[in-house]
Amino acid sequence: MLYRLIRLIVSIGIKIYYKEIRVVNKQFLDKEYGPLILIANHPNTLMDAWMIGYVSSRKVHFMAKATFFNSRFKRKLLHILGIIPINRKNDRAVSGINNKDSFEACYDLLEKGGVLVVFPEGTSFLERKLREIKTGTARIAIEAEQRNNRKLGLKVIPIGLNYISANSYRGSVLIQVGESIPIASFVNNKMKASDSSSKLTEKFRSELSRVFVNLENSEREVLVEKIKNLFVTKYSEYSSVSKEVLFLRKVQEKLDEHVLTKPWIISQIEEKTDSITSILVALGLKNDFLDRPFRRGLFIRQFIQSWFFILTATPLFIYGLIHHFIPYYLIGKMIPKLTKETEYHAPLAVIFGLILYPLNYFLFFIGLNILFSVPWWGDVLYLISLPLVGTFAHFYLRYMTHIRSKLKFAQFAKTRRALLVELKEDRITLKNLIFKG
Repeated sequence: MLYRLIRLIVSIGIKIYYKEIRVVNKQFLDKEYGPLILIANHPNTLMDAWMIGYVSSRKVHFMAKATFFNSRFKRKLLHILGIIPINRKNDRAVSGINNKDSFEACYDLLEKGGVLVVFPEGTSFLERKLREIKTGTARIAIEAEQRNNRKLGLKVIPIGLNYISANSYRGSVLIQVGESIPIASFVNNKMKASDSSSKLTEKFRSELSRVFVNLENSEREVLVEKIKNLFVTKYSEYSSVSKEVLFLRKVQEKLDEHVLTKPWIISQIEEKTDSITSILVALGLKNDFLDRPFRRGLFIRQFIQSWFFILTATPLFIYGLIHHFIPYYLIGKMIPKLTKETEYHAPLAVIFGLILYPLNYFLFFIGLNILFSVPWWGDVLYLISLPLVGTFAHFYLRYMTHIRSKLKFAQFAKTRRALLVELKEDRITLKNLIFKG
């Protein structure tokens, strides 16, 4: 009951934080009813665990570093939630936690048909790179099958967590589920245990690379992100997270192809990308408007409609701002002070949001009933309105930013149309360099 309650609360939190969470090939996960190990890349710390819990309809148990279990209360709570501690080589060992007992707990869970989640990279960094896969997951899987004479039916399912603006409110996530890997075929009594686990680990790496956009080095990641920002815009064809991730994968594949066949093109792509990006930054223009033609009559009509919306919606925005400014301000101030590691920003924002916003609503509710005599239905409507106007206030601010950018674009398109045409042509040249070489 506690697990399901927390899963429900966290699911609400991540659905609010991310504007789109798309799951691809969930049927690969839903059709498996026996013992499972779920493996995934690990870019976003606690958020990754929440995403796996969100996508799995079955209760999942996690292996987590023992440093989380550094008090009696935490140990009891995390045990109830099905989290299994492990002392890692790089961390200081936590007293009272024995890795042998932890592995036994894993074997026992799998023999009972449970679901174990492991992040085989072992560490979490916000990057599009699959780091070294540790052999521990493979050893657990092979040992579990060996203990049951290859009749356990254990399978491993790879899950790729592809974030777009991972630590930003209203970012997106594509969760891609891979096909299951039967473990019994990797149990070979004639082969050394270390060789079997190495072979299986390599299989894990191969399958994770299929479901995750894996950029091997940081320089390539920076280049791909810059290219994405130029082509994935509000007005482009890449309107969903799945299309955006597909674009990233296509760019990655083409760049890898160029490295092998025409390495000199990479430098041309870098130069053209940096040139277009720097001009846009210098002019203060958003990339979005490169995908939208400027029509004077249409712009004037939309401008009038926008200002009518702003004038009529401002009172609602003020209402939303008053009720949400304090928690929004506190979360923005607290998180950078608590940690400089960006991987923790998104999960901390969700945790603080789930605590501070309801508390804030409760205090406003109490204040309303102290100051005014409100009927019960008024209280209900008031409480329902609060999260709605909070979402609207955020949309309003983003809309105002968009209007300012639109005005700047209109002025630029009017006075420097030739440069705008040149930028668009440069972007077409860049696209041809990437995809046609």
